[in-house]
Amino acid sequence: MFGTKKNNLEKKVKLKIDKNELKNDFQKRLVEQQSKSDLKGFRKGKAPLEVIENYYGDQITQRLIMDKMGDLFYKKITDEKIPVVGQPSFSPESFDFKKDIKFEVSYEVYPDFSLTKMGPLSFKKPISKLDKKDIEKATDLVRKRYGKAEPVNEISKDGDFVKIDFEGFLDGEKFDGGEAKDYSLELGSNTMIPGFEDQIVGMKADDFKEIEVTFPEDYQAENLKGKKVIFNITVTEVSKMVMPELNEEFFKSIGMEVKTKDEFETKIKEQLQNDLEANLKSKTKQRIFDAFESSNKIDIPNSMIIAEANNLRKSSAQQMGMDHEKLEEGQLPIDGFKENALKRVRLGVLINKLIEENDIKVDSDSLKKEVEAKAKSFKDPDQYVNWIYGNEEQLKNVESLVLEDKVAEYLEIKSKIDEEELSFEEVVSMG
Repeated sequence: MFGTKKNNLEKKVKLKIDKNELKNDFQKRLVEQQSKSDLKGFRKGKAPLEVIENYYGDQITQRLIMDKMGDLFYKKITDEKIPVVGQPSFSPESFDFKKDIKFEVSYEVYPDFSLTKMGPLSFKKPISKLDKKDIEKATDLVRKRYGKAEPVNEISKDGDFVKIDFEGFLDGEKFDGGEAKDYSLELGSNTMIPGFEDQIVGMKADDFKEIEVTFPEDYQAENLKGKKVIFNITVTEVSKMVMPELNEEFFKSIGMEVKTKDEFETKIKEQLQNDLEANLKSKTKQRIFDAFESSNKIDIPNSMIIAEANNLRKSSAQQMGMDHEKLEEGQLPIDGFKENALKRVRLGVLINKLIEENDIKVDSDSLKKEVEAKAKSFKDPDQYVNWIYGNEEQLKNVESLVLEDKVAEYLEIKSKIDEEELSFEEVVSMG
């Protein structure tokens, strides 16, 4: 076998470049350099070879040897069909081409394994169904979205909106971020730290109260973690949400093609059912793949892990509005992404092997079905279908999703499944 084994994936090999081959190629490169050199005291391309060698000899030698090492190594791995991943590392004993150049190459290979004897997976399959409360809650959310907050001269309750002025004190001193004027807050929204909103319930406009709260231990500001603070709060306004009536005028104003409350609730139910089914499918697939990855802990080349960790770091920086190329030392350290990167790369390798060993393919009917299913969510389904089939990259993206679904279906058939009953809210809020 080509190369000595450091471990399953990291390998080393020792090779040699013949000195005569180096000498001949060195002379050729020297002549090439001569033809384009423009040295002071000589016409362009006319400097003697001895002068060229004196100026460029070391540079030409190093580049030549590096090129030769690469050529020899890549010929070997091509001839012997070795699946090298990442960039190999070359270590020549010297750069003296007057003798044979011996060198060592460190490299990683793609994992070689089989899944043909893989046992059944075990996972919990989430199941759920809509109930009346889910539809009522969704209906109220739509009404609330289009409702109007109107000031009232009443004490505040959960669900009301208040405007407040507040000042925070830590050990008797004001602290950064602890003060605001005319701050709008929905009571019961839990947007403030625990205990803050609860103590405003029952207050009305122009009421003043001093409250004590404790910041969570995991609060982002170091100086406030776990600290007790005092807030002086003045309520300047209490408002209650006045929600629109469910009538044809309202439905028309929000672009829904229904006329009655029953039709509206039927439409809401359809949307919720679609959301539920999509989330159940996604969560089931994720659990299958988690079980697949955790049951097959194959080794993964470090170069693949690092590459994926860098991709995750870049993506994270972009989501946070940061330029990944300008991150300072210590910002989003790559080590924090390696564990997730390892799982993602390992899963990808396992899926590719499963597809290869079981000849899992996407047929035209399955692809068409998926495209048409996606098209239903668009105003002009036919236009979407034509766009997908007219765009090779988009069509490949859909094909990849269908292939992923087929892999999940294949694994599910061979799995031991326990069902886990969840509420609609639990399913759609699962990470």
